[in-house]
Amino acid sequence: MSDFGETSHPVARKDHRCEACFGRIRRGEKHVHYKGIWDGDWQNWRMHNECYDSFDNDGLAEGFTPGGCEWPERIKILEKEGATK
Repeated sequence: MSDFGETSHPVARKDHRCEACFGRIRRGEKHVHYKGIWDGDWQNWRMHNECYDSFDNDGLAEGFTPGGCEWPERIKILEKEGATK
């Protein structure tokens, strides 16, 4: 349960790591950024939109494990293309 905080949808000014899948959020990519207090602890994380959309509010409250999600298909393709360049 959230004590207080805010979710925004910025465009990344630099690369970040997705809290859900640990994949790269690339510079220039729109994503989800949360800052606030959740269950009494300070939180400041970012997620791909696809990763965030795969959760509902109850799913985030019930034992979320950072890095426990699979990469979204779009990210798999981008990383594969990046590895071949």
